[in-house]
Amino acid sequence: MTPTRSTDRGLIVVLSVLFVLLWASGFIAAKLATRTTDVPTVLFWRFVIAAAVTGAAAAWLRPATPRGRALVHLVVTALLLQVGVFSAVFTGLSRGVPAGLTSLIVGLAPLLVGLLTPLVLRTRLGAGPVIGLLIGAVGVYVVVSGNLTGGGPVLLPVLGMAFLTAGTLYQKRFNDDTPVAASVTVQMVTSMVVLAVAMPFLSPQWLPTGTGGWLSVVWLGVVNSAGTFAVMFVLLRRRSTVHVSALLNLSPATTALLAVPFLSEALTGRAVLGLAIALVGMFVGLGTWPRRRREPVPGSSGHPVRAKGTSGR
Repeated sequence: MTPTRSTDRGLIVVLSVLFVLLWASGFIAAKLATRTTDVPTVLFWRFVIAAAVTGAAAAWLRPATPRGRALVHLVVTALLLQVGVFSAVFTGLSRGVPAGLTSLIVGLAPLLVGLLTPLVLRTRLGAGPVIGLLIGAVGVYVVVSGNLTGGGPVLLPVLGMAFLTAGTLYQKRFNDDTPVAASVTVQMVTSMVVLAVAMPFLSPQWLPTGTGGWLSVVWLGVVNSAGTFAVMFVLLRRRSTVHVSALLNLSPATTALLAVPFLSEALTGRAVLGLAIALVGMFVGLGTWPRRRREPVPGSSGHPVRAKGTSGR
C-alpha cells in the first residue's frame, strides 16, 4: 500500500465519521429550533447563514462558476436536497412526529438509493452492498421501533425521504464534476431565495425566538447545512452513492446517542443494539469486512480491476 492510498483511506474514514455526526446533529438542532420558532423562519435563516458561509468559502477558493445546464442542474438539486427534504422533515418534527420515527423514515432513503443506483446511474451494485444496506435498515428499525406508535403527520418525513433519495441520485448523476464550493453555494443561495419569496405567505415571524432559537439556527446553517453537505459531496466524488448510503444507516442510532445530553432522552438498550447492527451493515455494505486473503489482480499493479460501468473506488 502506497502512502498516497493510505492517506486517502485515512481521509475517507475521518470524513465518514464526521459526516455521520454532522448529519445526526441536524435532527437534534431542528427539534430544538422548531420548539420555539416557525419552520419557514428556521429554514430561511438556515439558508441565509449557510449561503454566507459557503459564499465566503467560494470567494476564497474561486471555483469555476457553473453555467448553462450545470447551473440548472444545481438549482434542481437545491430544490430536492435542500428545500424539499428539510421543509418536509422540519414541518413533521414541529407537528409532533417523534424525532426517532423521523430518523427511521429518512434513514430508509439510503436503501432506496442503493437499490436504484444500478438503474439510474447504470452501475453494478453487487450482492455485498445490497446485503449491507438491508442489515443497516434493520439496525435503523431496531433503534426507533419503540416509536412506531407515535402520532403526527408521518407522510411529511416520508416525503422528505423521497426528496433525499431523488436528490442524492440527481446530484451524483448531473453534478458530480461541479466543484464542491460552487455546488454548495449555488444550492444554498437558491434555497435562500426560494424561502425569502415564500416567507410572507408562510410565516409572520421573521426572526428566531430567544437565544436557544438563534443557536440552533446558527448550528443548522453553519455546521449541519454548509458543513454536512460539503462533506457529503466530497464523499460522493471520492466514493459511490453506496458509501454515503451505508453511512446514513448510522444516523438514527447516532441521533439516539446525541439525544441523551442534548434532549435529555434516556439511552435504551434498543438504541445500542441498533447501532451495533447498523455498524455491521456499514462494514458489509462498504466491502470493508475483514478478508482472509488478498490477492492482487494481474494487470493493475495490485489494484482490483473494476468491471466496466462501475463507479467509485
